[in-house]
Amino acid sequence: MMRIVQWTKRGRGALGAAMSIGILSIAACGALPDASEQTETRAGAIGSTEPQQTINNLTDLMNMSGTGNYLLTTNLNASGFTWHYGYFYGTLDGGNHTISNLTTSDSIGEAAGLFVYAETALIKNLKLTNEHVSGTYDVGGLVGDCVDCEISNVAVEGAMTAPVYAGGIVGGMSGGHITNSYFKGSVTGGTIGTGGLVGYAAVGNSGFAKVEKSYAQAASQTLASASTTSGTHPAGGIVGYGTALWVNDVYAVGNVSGRGSVGGLVGQMACDGSDQWFLYNGIYRGDVTDASRPGTSGGWAGVIGAAHDMNCYGRFAGLLYNKDLDGSSSFFSYSGNQVAATTTQLKQPTTANGGIYCLPDVVTGRCGDNAFASPPWDAGTSTQYHALMNMPGPNVQPR
Repeated sequence: MMRIVQWTKRGRGALGAAMSIGILSIAACGALPDASEQTETRAGAIGSTEPQQTINNLTDLMNMSGTGNYLLTTNLNASGFTWHYGYFYGTLDGGNHTISNLTTSDSIGEAAGLFVYAETALIKNLKLTNEHVSGTYDVGGLVGDCVDCEISNVAVEGAMTAPVYAGGIVGGMSGGHITNSYFKGSVTGGTIGTGGLVGYAAVGNSGFAKVEKSYAQAASQTLASASTTSGTHPAGGIVGYGTALWVNDVYAVGNVSGRGSVGGLVGQMACDGSDQWFLYNGIYRGDVTDASRPGTSGGWAGVIGAAHDMNCYGRFAGLLYNKDLDGSSSFFSYSGNQVAATTTQLKQPTTANGGIYCLPDVVTGRCGDNAFASPPWDAGTSTQYHALMNMPGPNVQPR
């Protein structure tokens, strides 16, 4: 029943150089990406165009062709099932069904997940609950190593563990797109790249690695934890480490810890050659602990831990964190585009002319392009945190 496939890790070349470069200033941050920048180029087809086949049981799931087109027709309980699926290039539509109690590790290669490796795959409408994945490199609840994948309406709940590149949904991500998805649980990493949704993200053939309209939430208190020993060990509530990364309309709930590059949303960001990076419209609710910045020196707070080699155009704006949960005095700052807010402020809805979610534009009293728009945001009542619309179950967003 076990499928053995050899595979190759990709998209890691820029990491070593970026890690060795000191923090520099960010160039030209704050402007909304223009139409050409927001257009994503796709190299080749996403998913499979073959006739759709149904998955009716665990055996059907195990025997999928790597290039096929599949629809899950029922909930599956994978408790006690021996599982390891290598390459996947096809389409999997979960039909809003759940695969529960899956436990897997890197019995081949180094990566692990529901899929070890996926490229130009389309995976959507799928729920994974009580999932436990461990490995030595590239561990994610859905995919260990994902190249130019399209992931939407995916829910993952469980615990992920790897020394390098661990994420709640994807361990390593080169290009591709994650949207309308969430992770609930804990991600335990080690030296490099520990993230609530993605461990490490980089540019791919499809362009930016993009994460939007998604959230990550701790099951108890800790969402993402990396090593705190000597060195630099990035950790973030959404992405641990990213180059040529695009993150917008996201939030994270839970504590994040590591060393040297620790942020509530992204641990560390960097350019990849001439490629830009974007981080905007995000909220963090938790406590950042950076072992290299202890409480005696003011501690560390905020949505981002560090930005390296920032000689490219980017956007860093519309970012909020709860200072009642993290009162540390030190944080990454560029022109005030990151705002420390109280719980009361974060539970006040956006108005047309102001409020904490309507950050100042060049014209006083106008939100401009910095508003937390509806959709995708749902402001709720005056006693609720913002949440995201059109998210999958079974989790209920913490309001």
